[in-house]
Amino acid sequence: MKISIITVCRNAEQHIEKAIQSIVSQTYSNLEYIIIDGDSQDNTKAIINPYHGSISRFISEPDSGIYNAMNKGLRFATGDYIGFINADDYLIDEHAIEDVAHFLAVHPDCDFVYGDLEVRYPSGKTILGKSQPPENMFDEMICGCLPHQASFARADLFFSRVGLFNENNRISSDYEWFLRLVYNETVKLCHYPRTIASYYAGGLSSRIELAVPESYKIQNQFSLYQQPYWIKRRLLKFQKYVVQLRQWLAATETSRDTLQAKYDDLLVKHQNLLAQCETLSAELAKLRRQRSIEDLVVKHQNLLAQCEALATELTHLR
Repeated sequence: MKISIITVCRNAEQHIEKAIQSIVSQTYSNLEYIIIDGDSQDNTKAIINPYHGSISRFISEPDSGIYNAMNKGLRFATGDYIGFINADDYLIDEHAIEDVAHFLAVHPDCDFVYGDLEVRYPSGKTILGKSQPPENMFDEMICGCLPHQASFARADLFFSRVGLFNENNRISSDYEWFLRLVYNETVKLCHYPRTIASYYAGGLSSRIELAVPESYKIQNQFSLYQQPYWIKRRLLKFQKYVVQLRQWLAATETSRDTLQAKYDDLLVKHQNLLAQCETLSAELAKLRRQRSIEDLVVKHQNLLAQCEALATELTHLR
């Protein structure tokens, strides 16, 4: 079984090498790796260059967007199953693809397999996202999505049964593709309960002001979600989401007030310590001056003693 992995990138010098290393270090041998670069103008191509021996195909040329690049990569892919690892994502360990291949071998009826996903935030915080089972996926897709970086699709899904990505969307065509996938009754979805990849929640698709409106526009045009049951279900999900959001905001406000009180208390302590330091510095300077006077007195007494000794010697000499 051949598995193809596609990475699309443009000006990705900050993260691309870790993504590449996570793929070329895989223990599974029947692996095809394709990189589609949108004619990067930073050091991306220079970073990729040393790995050419492990890359099946590398193309660097201008494109019209991320989904144009992804579709380009799909047309070059020759694997039985195809997955995507973006430039700022990476496979979680070197056995990920081997384990996925074994799962597919044991479950040959699976057309689309997806696992679990680690999510990394710009703050450095990480969480583990546990995926929902296939039977819950329509409900999950109302406010969520399938884990793109932890998914592998049978190749014919892209070229016949589901189709390529819609290049008219800027950010959420993977969401639109997943809706078509889940809606297709000929497709067998399988959840593999294993963490497969790490996703960086700081890229273009994580910009809420851009991604969410486009996703909901797609959702509002999706025929299944216009049925009375799903309209009601969507409303309930959105209401629950709003309640959770308000609870989170209230907890955040409480935490902010607590932190502010702690900050004010520490500020007062800091100011008191500064005042004590100034007082101690003044006392120390005074002590140093007194010590200097005492040293001078001792030196003067020593000199007087030396003078008396010299006077005594002179008297004897006379």
